[in-house]
Amino acid sequence: MRLAVLLMGIGQAAPAGAVDGNQVKALCMAGFNAAMAAAGKTPPAGMGEFTCTCFLEQVEAGSNIDQARTTCRDKAATRYPVK
Repeated sequence: MRLAVLLMGIGQAAPAGAVDGNQVKALCMAGFNAAMAAAGKTPPAGMGEFTCTCFLEQVEAGSNIDQARTTCRDKAATRYPVK
């Protein structure tokens, strides 16, 4: 399931600004792990945490879900090349 769909459900369940960062990171990690498994890849240690921390920071700074996902996916790919 796509992370964006999961996060849209969070946004509808809670007033703006009331989303728990831990919940967002947990959903992000679940999405990250599922995407890596579906791609048959084993991510480098720390890549998921880096990506999901970045995602949360981007969303908290006002980025929409798609912008945050793209920004953080690109940053993680640069920092943690998956072979």
